[in-house]
Amino acid sequence: MKLFLAALLLAGSASAQPAPPPNPPPADPATAAIIARMTAIPQARAVESPEAYSPAETVRGKPGAPFATASRGVTAAALAAAQAYADGETSFALIVARNGRIVHEHYAPGFTPASRFSTASMHKAVLALSFGPALKAGRIALADRLDRYLPEYRGDPRGGITIEQLLRMTGGLGTPPGAAPGPASPLAQLMFAPDIRAATRAYALVTPPGSEFAYANVSTQLAGQALGVAVGQRYADWLSSVLWQKIGADDAALWLDRPDGNPHYFCCLQASARDWLRVGELVRNQGKVAGKQVIAADWVQAITAPSPLNPNFGMNFWRGSPHAPVRGYGRGQALTVPAKAPFARDDVVFIDGAGAQRVYVVPSAGLTIVRIGKPSLTWDDSALVNMVLAGLD
Repeated sequence: MKLFLAALLLAGSASAQPAPPPNPPPADPATAAIIARMTAIPQARAVESPEAYSPAETVRGKPGAPFATASRGVTAAALAAAQAYADGETSFALIVARNGRIVHEHYAPGFTPASRFSTASMHKAVLALSFGPALKAGRIALADRLDRYLPEYRGDPRGGITIEQLLRMTGGLGTPPGAAPGPASPLAQLMFAPDIRAATRAYALVTPPGSEFAYANVSTQLAGQALGVAVGQRYADWLSSVLWQKIGADDAALWLDRPDGNPHYFCCLQASARDWLRVGELVRNQGKVAGKQVIAADWVQAITAPSPLNPNFGMNFWRGSPHAPVRGYGRGQALTVPAKAPFARDDVVFIDGAGAQRVYVVPSAGLTIVRIGKPSLTWDDSALVNMVLAGLD
């Protein structure tokens, strides 16, 4: 959630910045354009209004066989408790699957299985998965320096950041000290400027690369830009061919900075709850779909394994163990998310998006859970998962 929600709050929340004067001076054209993009996304409907994320580029899908359903796998009482918790957090979609079969699927009024959502940072995990085929083909390597792919960083200390450090959020990048909030801030520029690639250059090295975990959207953006150069094609086409069609997903969409421009690699992949279930099932099955290896198993293991600097983070995937009663996001991030009780299984991995958009995967229990809903600041990460685990049958 982190930087994504903060950027949306900049569109007018008093908690993010002072209210503007009654007659503010006219903005310069560049700032005016950013303000227009900020206000085009309704703050109260940021998740359920994918049409507001414009311009967009289609990620072509190839719908596969529908999920089978099952009447057993999790008790009715456990599912009712999970749904009640989700409803209390204003959820739009909740899906629970056991051993690849849907045992519970519910949508709030106004939403259906066809509804698409913009689930913010959940896109980061999909980007990590899409690196697998590029690594296998030798088009990019984790040890590669950023400046191998982005020439604007040659001769710059930031050019020595590695791809692995970007994916592990240990690249050392952060908002320059003293950067003022508002439409001209690096935060707003990264979200809303018409040239994201230029906007990334406003971020400075604040710690030596590889020395500290600090979650930063700019790290994912740079990793994605490097991948795009390495594979030599539009990211939408790459993602479609190596992942999206192979998992049987329907069409999705990427938010661009301008027509035919750069995608937001760190957020805003617009997809349905069922297609997020397909992503979770891919992870649960170690990269296989219907018995066919789509993403190398060793890559799935690598991105979900603990990082040296944060055992609760891999490469754009989060881990439930060891227990973190209050999960933070590192330097400069005030936001925290509780997990009041330890997860009932120690192999929980999950995809984290703004305001408790989640895909939880529990391989030992054959369990995948998708929750999409109104951004929440009171979400307890272990609550829903433990309710379902308590009812396995």
